[in-house]
Formats: sequence, C-alpha cells, structure tokens
Amino acid sequence: MMKKHAVFPARALLAATAAVLALSAQAYAQSPAKPAAPTTPTPNAAGSGPSAGASTPVQQAEAFANIFATTCAKYASSLGALRTKLAPLPTMPADKAAYFLQGQPGKVWPVPDPHGSFVVAIPDGQNLCAVYARRVGVPQSVAWFKKLANEAPAPMVARQVQDSKSASPLNGTAHTIAYEWAAPDATKRVLYSLTTSESPTADLQGLASVTYAP
Repeated sequence: MMKKHAVFPARALLAATAAVLALSAQAYAQSPAKPAAPTTPTPNAAGSGPSAGASTPVQQAEAFANIFATTCAKYASSLGALRTKLAPLPTMPADKAAYFLQGQPGKVWPVPDPHGSFVVAIPDGQNLCAVYARRVGVPQSVAWFKKLANEAPAPMVARQVQDSKSASPLNGTAHTIAYEWAAPDATKRVLYSLTTSESPTADLQGLASVTYAP
C-alpha cells in the first residue's frame, strides 16, 4: 500500500521564520541607538590586504555567501555543533545582540571579514540560524542564494515558496525569496530565506537564514 504523504505546515514554518527575521531587522533599523557595526580586520602597516570600504559588490557577496555556507547552511540540522564551534569566539553584548534576536535569548557572533560587516545570529530553542550583512552586492547575492537553494540533496526536492517585496522608509524596497527542501513521504523540511535591499542607505542590505524542521 502506498504510504500517505505526510502533512507538514510549511506555510506556518515560513511565516514564523519570516516574522522572526522581519522583526529583528525592523527593530535594528528603527532603534534610535543602533549597535555599532561589527568590526573588520585592519589592513597591516604595509597597506596590503583589502579594506571593507574598498571592497567591490562582488567581493561582499562572495564573503556573505561563504559565511552563510560555512555556518548556517552547513550546520542547518545540527545547530548545537555550530554553537560549540563558535563558542570560543567573542559574542556581541546582550544589549546589542537583542536587535538581531528580537529580544529572544540566543547568541550573536560578529564575523570579522575584510570585505564587510557580518554577524551570525542563533536564537536559543529554535532550529533557526541567520547571517546579517551590512553591505552586499545584491544581484550577486541573489544569484548565489538561488544556486544554493535550488541544489537540494536527493531525495529532497527544492521548490520556491516565496518571492515578495515590501517597502520601508528606512531600508527602501526589501526583496524576500524563500525555498523549501522536502522529500516525498517525509516530514523533514528545510527552509532557506534571503532578504535584500538595494538602497545604499539601508542599515542592512542582506539577511540570509535557514530553518530546519526535523
């Protein structure tokens, strides 16, 4: 007898993830006392090595992609292992981390990178991991995200579940795309989401996340 396809509230998962990320970004953008940008390494005395200000949109997008791929995406189903890996690194102070966690308990790690300012945020008690980017090349970021999100490992299948835009007076037009990975006759789901803003004055131009539902 054919096994009945498992019912899973994919829309509920998507809505919950989007709500957490939207509130985090909104709180960060609208606060009159924004946390300082994560610091980046200082070029050496000889002047070698790129600085964040000199980085191109392509370099920013590549850094964004690499950080997301080696943290949230790699450890989507084992965030405990990622927390352990990141534990020795400095975390953002609780008052500043709250902007990225929307007041929820959790940890936020600034990620020093010569091409921009990035943070990794992991709320406690949730299978959610997010990477925030202050400045990124938006077309390049969308391109790498779509490539990653469309390459679901067998037997899982990728499908796009969101493509929407919203306006914000502080961040301009925000574009969100999301993909779900799911296997036939299984309850396990993985949701990838990317929100970007091309406004040069946006407080945050990139926010990539992954949510795992076993």
